[in-house]
Amino acid sequence: MTINYKMNKADYATIKFCVEKNKKLLKEGKKIIKTIIPHIFQTFDYSIFKDLKGNRIINDSNLKGIIKSVEEDGYSPNLVQVNEHMEVIDGNHRLGVHQYLKIPISYYMVVGAGIEDTTIMNTHRKSWSFDDWLNRFYVHNYEEYKIYKHLKDKWKFDHWSCIFLLCRTKGVRGRGKLKKSFETGKLKIETLEEGKKWAQRILDIKPYYKGYDKRSFVQAMIRVFHDKDYNHKIFIKKLSLVRDRMYDCSTVGLYIQRIDDVMNYQQPKNKRTMFAQKWGDADAIFRERRV
Repeated sequence: MTINYKMNKADYATIKFCVEKNKKLLKEGKKIIKTIIPHIFQTFDYSIFKDLKGNRIINDSNLKGIIKSVEEDGYSPNLVQVNEHMEVIDGNHRLGVHQYLKIPISYYMVVGAGIEDTTIMNTHRKSWSFDDWLNRFYVHNYEEYKIYKHLKDKWKFDHWSCIFLLCRTKGVRGRGKLKKSFETGKLKIETLEEGKKWAQRILDIKPYYKGYDKRSFVQAMIRVFHDKDYNHKIFIKKLSLVRDRMYDCSTVGLYIQRIDDVMNYQQPKNKRTMFAQKWGDADAIFRERRV
């Protein structure tokens, strides 16, 4: 496609021809033909764009998030798709971002496109997963991601567990900041040796509990590893004696209760662990203070 700042006479003629042809097809009870106008147009006049009836309402929080991302990470142009009525088929949020930042909007036209096309695109559009982001930076030889991939393939834990093992979490403001670093090529492996040691501890559990690699269990173990009262040799020894106390659970918090139950086997009341009270909430791993 070539870039035209405005439509020329040939573009208008093509659009008119396609519209008339589609009207004729509709009268005959046939499906209309969708035609791409082979140019990219660019404008500062945001008023020419119209809402498509039945399209999703713009999500303000999503729009603000995209604006913030553009302001922090730079502008990456993406085309908006419109139909012959200048109704936005794809790119409502992009249009809002361009208007807010006062930058030109680039768009292309598909004559005959409508709400069905918007629905199909939104239904089948899939956000990038951790695997997608990992592959994106790994194949471009980002060293941190090469180390991360090697260890994740070795351990076979889920992504969040590997991130918690290999990245500093103390004082970090929740998962969102860690996730954004991962997705923007800024992954920093700051706890490599500690992470390798803790991963091995989890692997030590394999002979005694078949669910050792379940996401919730791995993350429960990572939390208690932060606790000064955890003793791995004692845990393994007691687990070998009371394997029935460790069984599949649906949440991290429930697994921490199981860990307490194993650790407190034949333990005097005044020396029992209380990991569940200290590490049961979702943000416990981000606390600055070591307990």
